[in-house]
Amino acid sequence: MDTNDKHELSPAERKRKMAARRRHQEELKRRKRRRALVIVLLVILAAALIAGIVFAVRKLTAGGSAEIAAKGDTFVIAIDPGHGGEDIGMSNEVIEEKEVDLNICAKLKIMLESQGYQVVMTREDDTRVSKEDRVSTANTSGADLLVSVHCNYAEDDSAKTGVTVNYTDGDKESRTLAENIDSALVKETNATDNGISAGSYSITDDTEMPAVLVEVGYLSNAEESNSLAEDVYQNSVAKGIAKGVILSLKR
Repeated sequence: MDTNDKHELSPAERKRKMAARRRHQEELKRRKRRRALVIVLLVILAAALIAGIVFAVRKLTAGGSAEIAAKGDTFVIAIDPGHGGEDIGMSNEVIEEKEVDLNICAKLKIMLESQGYQVVMTREDDTRVSKEDRVSTANTSGADLLVSVHCNYAEDDSAKTGVTVNYTDGDKESRTLAENIDSALVKETNATDNGISAGSYSITDDTEMPAVLVEVGYLSNAEESNSLAEDVYQNSVAKGIAKGVILSLKR
């Protein structure tokens, strides 16, 4: 992660952001209630079919419940692979951060889509995307959550390892998302748990949905850097993040 990603909000900006977050949280709660209602209806209709209720109920199952499910109840997740293009992020003699970020996010996208979630990526190839465009992509997509993926680097401590999940200070929904991802990610990878961290970052401050910035490991540590360059470990990282995201949306 680049220290330039850190961002300070003015009191007015923080007030507007919190108002937007509250509106988004209310909408998310409504969508969760609608989804729960759909599940209840499907269970009832399935029971009716098993009991031998005739064609009319079968028609309702095929038509009515499908119509309800189609009304925007699929959760949308924005995924933000850090850096890109000439902005390589952190690097060493083995790998560049931008590559690790994109590889993990591509795997995360596949995993979430396989579970029925809609995914929006802020970048899908090796191109540089401005912070403003990343925020705009997430906000205009109507995403319910945003996950930004980065690597860490410790200039003066090559022994330092582990994952950290950052969120905007004072944002309860984002804190919960951070806790869920941190717990699942550490369990999946056995990485050192550096916990969650409240701060101020442009990608989490300026988006209208709960958002976190996940630092998946240290490229300054030779062993962890080698792991982050491996497909199998990247898959474990993506799986841990996916589990944390799904848990957050189910609550």
